[in-house]
Amino acid sequence: SNSSNIQLLGLFDRLSNRSESSEFSVQSRAIFKSAVLLSQQYNMKIEGQSIEWQSAETNGNIIDALSKTCHALSYSNIVGIVGPGLSREAHLVADFGKTIGIPVISYSVTDPDLSNRNVYRNFYRTVPSDNSTALAIVKLFVRFNWTSCIVIYQND
Repeated sequence: SNSSNIQLLGLFDRLSNRSESSEFSVQSRAIFKSAVLLSQQYNMKIEGQSIEWQSAETNGNIIDALSKTCHALSYSNIVGIVGPGLSREAHLVADFGKTIGIPVISYSVTDPDLSNRNVYRNFYRTVPSDNSTALAIVKLFVRFNWTSCIVIYQND
């Protein structure tokens, strides 16, 4: 890859369609690629350059997430990070993004601690934190005078 081209780095738990691969991770990567391709189709530019992309597989491992981020930054002109998808990875990657001055935008991280703008100034998310979700659920209960619920949980 040409290191002078502007790139976004996408961090995903799994990249391939292997049987153990998370369907959500594969879909998230496809949406990431589609967004970059649309930016090219609509001739969107950063500093006069088209946006390109690369992605890395973190395997749900904090050190892999940081290592692959450092590797991409060493060899490419990365201007932003999309991901990671797991809160345990996001703490370190967000802190690293703050240190080097690039934004980190997660597509699925919900840990409320990452909402602390004093600590994670360069971290953004596209989904609400667990605190926001819990508050919305409480408001539903109050609004409809509910006093109980049934929790259905799926772990796959």
